[in-house]
Amino acid sequence: MKALPVLLLVLVLLLGSVMVAGAQREVAAEPPPTAQEVASMGEGSEEAGRLKEAASLLEGGKVAEAREILDEVRLSLWNKAPLECPVAVFVEEEPESFGVYRTRPSRVFASGETMHVYAELQNYTILQDEEVYHIFLTVSYNVYDSEGNHLGGENPWENFRFITQRPVYEFFLRLSFDFDLEPGEYTLEVIVKDRLAEKETSFQLPFKRL
Repeated sequence: MKALPVLLLVLVLLLGSVMVAGAQREVAAEPPPTAQEVASMGEGSEEAGRLKEAASLLEGGKVAEAREILDEVRLSLWNKAPLECPVAVFVEEEPESFGVYRTRPSRVFASGETMHVYAELQNYTILQDEEVYHIFLTVSYNVYDSEGNHLGGENPWENFRFITQRPVYEFFLRLSFDFDLEPGEYTLEVIVKDRLAEKETSFQLPFKRL
């Protein structure tokens, strides 16, 4: 099997965009964790205590100070949670930004047709180092036939290390694959590893080659 994979990974800050390793990414602010989400971790948790502190500040009308604490809580919970890939689909064409894509209705591909994949990641480690933040991920892939036989892949495929000025909470993978395969049923597996916390997640997409 011959494979000529191309991967573009996009990363965007809250107040602009940054080009890194041939990839662009967009980020939009998301709401902080609710009181119930933090409290569910236990009354004795550090996050629950910080949330109570934020609530006290809100009662005193200090909204900006409370928001700063909630941002800290969000980052802490994000780093503690398992690495996840909540969205992974074949798409019609290469997506341009986070959440903007057209899901491909069919998993059947003609011979020589490029396969485009869109995937979102959550809870990758955002490591603070003084005034900057580090992200370090590796991506690998494997291809299996209908009987589960491993046909090929690359491990690791790509390494990505980023330094950002603010935490980035929206992250997507834009992957393109060109496989030289006989007609039949196959499965594409993509593995993402977080090198800063030894987290790992993966997803599989079955497809058919005509």
